[in-house]
Amino acid sequence: MSLPPTDFSLVPPEDATLADRVIRPVRRVLRAVGLLLLAVMVALPVLQVALREFTSFTFVGAGELTRFMLICVVFVTLPYVVASGVSIRMDELTSELRGVWRRGLRMLIAASASTAFGIAAWSVALATLRNLNNSTPTLGIPYWIFFSAAFLGLLLAAVECLIQLVKAWRDVPLYVSFAEELPPEDLPEI
Repeated sequence: MSLPPTDFSLVPPEDATLADRVIRPVRRVLRAVGLLLLAVMVALPVLQVALREFTSFTFVGAGELTRFMLICVVFVTLPYVVASGVSIRMDELTSELRGVWRRGLRMLIAASASTAFGIAAWSVALATLRNLNNSTPTLGIPYWIFFSAAFLGLLLAAVECLIQLVKAWRDVPLYVSFAEELPPEDLPEI
């Protein structure tokens, strides 16, 4: 298992290719939504504890809503994780290969990941259609809301893998870096 490079000069910025520039607004929205969902997910248990300790009120369904936020955070941020290459991956073999072999393996990995994410998105779409009338027991959150976050995340992860497939075919770096996440010493001079 290898980790992403710590030398950020080796990772191109998020707008390095045309495909990256086209999907950049989607990545930014997903990042913002993911941060918002994460903040709400953390705030809900804090609110529940504060209500219990300092008042006689309780937030019925706080646990259910927190689980919902966790599911949404995972799926909404999945494409962002795929694009930046920070998910667990095993690059030992591809890093040892050169030329057409390395390129071919990178294309095979990107194609199979895109296919897997696409099949998963299709499965979630079917599950959504079969559960349109179901909802959670306490708060009554419709299941299609849960499934929508999963569908969107898996579909966009498949798109990110397709972008990586094109990058592998062109033999350019697959992953991108985001300026907001660079250490201060690696930020470009203004």
